[in-house]
Amino acid sequence: MRIVASLLAALFCCALLAASAVPDARAGGSARLDRAERGVVRAINRQRGRYGLRRVRIARSLNRAADYHSREMLYGNYFAHVSHDGSPMENRVRRFASSRRVGETLAMLGGRCRRHLAGRVVRMWMNSSGHRAILLSSRFRRVGVGKRSGTLGSSRACMVTADFSSRR
Repeated sequence: MRIVASLLAALFCCALLAASAVPDARAGGSARLDRAERGVVRAINRQRGRYGLRRVRIARSLNRAADYHSREMLYGNYFAHVSHDGSPMENRVRRFASSRRVGETLAMLGGRCRRHLAGRVVRMWMNSSGHRAILLSSRFRRVGVGKRSGTLGSSRACMVTADFSSRR
């Protein structure tokens, strides 16, 4: 009987630890950008400048949204704009920042997130018509970026999310 009770207690503890590892949207991610994430914003603004568009400004709330999604994708072992719970990207981003229009670009690179990933990521986005339209939309005025290293499937991966919004 003691063995069964011990096994049940151990299973309960494992379940509790697994549940606490799920990313919580209320907690959000990091609001501060590191050097590589700031580089992504600079690279986006260089592209926007080439087309005569205004710069996008960094928004802390969007940084939290982007960081949360990069972390969530690694935790959930998937790569998509939809959230881990199946809800649309718009709902997730609006939990962090209220805005009339929102957009998102994603990139996945093999290996760890490197310091000089900005140019490569933005080139990838500019070579995709859908992502390019988001980067070059004059309606978007704010941006948040989040990058995370982890494991996707059985390989190391670097997830980069950029969330965009209109003024309000």
